[in-house]
Amino acid sequence: MRKLLVLIIAVSFFGFFKSQETLPYYQQYLLEGDFLFNPALYGKTDDVVVNLNYQKQFSKFDQSPNVQSIGIHANVFDRVGAGLHFFRDQNGPVSSNGISAGASYFIPMDDDGERLSQFSFGTSVNFYNMHVDLGMLNPETAGDPTIAPENSSLFLVYANLGMAITFRKFFAGFSVNDIALSNDIPIVAGIEPEPTKLMFNAGYNVHLGEDFFVTPSVLMNFSTNSAKMIDMNLMATARGESSSFSAGASFRTANNKFGNQSLGIAPVVKATVNRFFFGASYNFGLSDIQQYAGSSFMLSVGYNIENFINQRGFRF
Repeated sequence: MRKLLVLIIAVSFFGFFKSQETLPYYQQYLLEGDFLFNPALYGKTDDVVVNLNYQKQFSKFDQSPNVQSIGIHANVFDRVGAGLHFFRDQNGPVSSNGISAGASYFIPMDDDGERLSQFSFGTSVNFYNMHVDLGMLNPETAGDPTIAPENSSLFLVYANLGMAITFRKFFAGFSVNDIALSNDIPIVAGIEPEPTKLMFNAGYNVHLGEDFFVTPSVLMNFSTNSAKMIDMNLMATARGESSSFSAGASFRTANNKFGNQSLGIAPVVKATVNRFFFGASYNFGLSDIQQYAGSSFMLSVGYNIENFINQRGFRF
């Protein structure tokens, strides 16, 4: 009973971040998954990039939330990029599935030939479906209309807009995510649609040697339901001729109508070997909730494929 009470409190506080999201937001952006939340980053390099992520949350609970995603993006024509990703989010009786597709356009800011300085903007559309398995529920009141069969599924279409800039060692981005294009009234079948989110990130690579640099960065996530989340990150990277290794940590805080909360600190490691890359993060929760629910972790793998779509290459 005590664990159930803690879980209810957790779901209430984290509802903005978890229960109604399209693709739940964790540390994907630190593990080569930044294009999942900002369509302006589709095709930001010359390769065809494939990225897979798996996230497990509240590990001590049976049927605890877990998320899988797979995405691909590339420079497809001259300065045009395109991307596509799928995701599945399983949270007890609630399962969510989605697909997102979009495009971007890049404007070079110098002629270095390495795409170190460029500005881009992009857009994407999400098709999102949430389903409740009523067979897994044991309602206190029989015939509760909020869990009637006709209310067990919800389909929504969202739009996303973004822009990004890199200028040598500096990078920043801004995106507007989950703009409802369908069923945009406040309540649909007793379920509140996902609030629109405004995301801003910025960082700088401080070089301490030719092949070693540290990167302080910040990401701020604001929502139209007055919730906000802030990540403060610090990563260190050592590079070789065809490989690299990075390690660091991300500290997350949140604020919503229930109050302020230090959500956790997440050590992050990632590496690149030739064209293969992989990474992992583990979230150490800073609240009493994690004593009963457990912490979370994320695994990420990917591959940079030589661009077979646009063999002509990026046009400067």
